Amino acid sequence: MAIIESPIAEFPVSHSSFSEPIAWQPPVWMAFGACRGQTDTFFAPHAERPQARVKREARARRICQGCPVLFECRQHARSNLEYGFWGGESEDERAMAGFPVPAPVGGRSRRRIS
Repeated sequence: MAIIESPIAEFPVSHSSFSEPIAWQPPVWMAFGACRGQTDTFFAPHAERPQARVKREARARRICQGCPVLFECRQHARSNLEYGFWGGESEDERAMAGFPVPAPVGGRSRRRIS
């Protein structure tokens, strides 16, 4: 395996690293989330009705209230513009705080048109 000189000298890069995908590893804090194993509560199903969404997000909010990694989760969602309910916030709440997802699910975009 040949080593290529990196523009940043202390980080040499091998030829093989360009063709091998890097496996995603969850952040350590995720192992401590109160939501583990409850994906359906935190991510909307296809064609979810507004009333069902309100109930699902209320359940998610209750779970988040006592979570030991609430702050880390919220920061992750905001930094990565995640979909779903993260860190006690819905997509809409994150968008209002200045962290909108690129393409809101179900046409829930709250952008103002001038």
